[in-house]
Amino acid sequence: MERTLVAATTDHVGQEVSVSGWIDARRDMGKIIFLDVRDRSGILQVVVVPQVVGEQGMAIVKDLRPGFVVQVDGLVKARGEKAVNPKLVTGRIEMEAKAVTVLATAQPLPFDATSDLGLDTYLDHLPYTLRTARARAIFKIQGEIIEAFRAFLRGQGFTEFQAPKIVAGSTEGGANVFTIDYFGKPAFLAQSPQFYKQIMVGVFERVFTVGNVYRAELHATTRHLNEYTSMDLEMGFIRDHQDVMRVENDFLAYLVDHVARTCAAELELLRATLPAVPKDIPAVKLREAQEILGKEFGIACIGEPDLEPEHERKLCEWSAKTHGSDFLFVTHFPTSKRPFYTMPDPADPNFTLGFDLLFRGIEITTGGQRIHDHAMLRNNIAKWGLNPDHFAYYLEAFQYGMPPEGGLAIGLERLTAKFLGIENVKEATLFPRDIARIDERLSVS
Repeated sequence: MERTLVAATTDHVGQEVSVSGWIDARRDMGKIIFLDVRDRSGILQVVVVPQVVGEQGMAIVKDLRPGFVVQVDGLVKARGEKAVNPKLVTGRIEMEAKAVTVLATAQPLPFDATSDLGLDTYLDHLPYTLRTARARAIFKIQGEIIEAFRAFLRGQGFTEFQAPKIVAGSTEGGANVFTIDYFGKPAFLAQSPQFYKQIMVGVFERVFTVGNVYRAELHATTRHLNEYTSMDLEMGFIRDHQDVMRVENDFLAYLVDHVARTCAAELELLRATLPAVPKDIPAVKLREAQEILGKEFGIACIGEPDLEPEHERKLCEWSAKTHGSDFLFVTHFPTSKRPFYTMPDPADPNFTLGFDLLFRGIEITTGGQRIHDHAMLRNNIAKWGLNPDHFAYYLEAFQYGMPPEGGLAIGLERLTAKFLGIENVKEATLFPRDIARIDERLSVS
């Protein structure tokens, strides 16, 4: 008999089917045993009656425990009205087992993964704890965030490409890179696909990529990772940075609608509230943001080159109160504090046409207009104290005609965490890497 997914059993009332999955729970009621069988589509209640499965079948079932993988053949029946469970897709039906086959056994579970675990315990046992309903909900939603990013951008004429992760030089000339031995020569794990997506603008005009990036930064915070997933886009023929901001604004509106449609059950389980995305996300320049921080919160930071985490939280509070928006663009960061490829504002070259997007207290996006003139870009590299000859491969794209262009990068894990009200970004990361962990905890002196 062909396998039927659990969720599809609702279409087979009165028919015999075969389902396969994990035992989520076993409830022994004496003569009758109830099994909750889970597969990728949902959970099905299976009723095991001695008269139907026989002594041999009951012996198999009595040895089952959570984690066992089984195949159950049986008859799908409608539940009585009092037994209906509205929380399950299969809540109006159940299966009467006729045969149970063990496909794989499981050792006794180390602990109840649904209890309130400490973060280290959760992370130490991810192969097991990721199977909880909460973890599955988080990463189902994260998968749909990526799907929405792809679908939206394809609809806007963007082409996806795959950027390399082993690179010959650091993207921005910084020191926070992981060095690797590449056949006896030094190479690096990519901090960003920045150079490659700019090169690809000269090929396809509008491009995007989704992939891991690496930062060798000694952070131990709730917001930083040493490996994370970056959702990047780059687009040509823009007027300025605001064209890039508009694309992100429209994407976020699309994303909220997509997640609401595809993940309603997961959002309910996590008690997550999706944000309302304004037609026009409010935007302030950095100096204006610092004036707001001084006036509204008594924080004296005018003239600082960047925002501190506390500043980001307070600005989001102000945006929510003043504009009813969980989002806030902050633009015009100092030229000296942005990467060499960021376009200076022609009206005030001390500041850039770059931006961050703040969301629920944290920066989730960095973007802006790039320098597309070859001579200007080469000169800027030298101004930053770097050798332009070390960037010859990248600069070649600009020697042969590059339109005005810009782009952005969204941190997937941060976005997921803030969408779902998760405090520590590691809980929104499938297999987090930080200074103390690569799967197992490291000995850090």
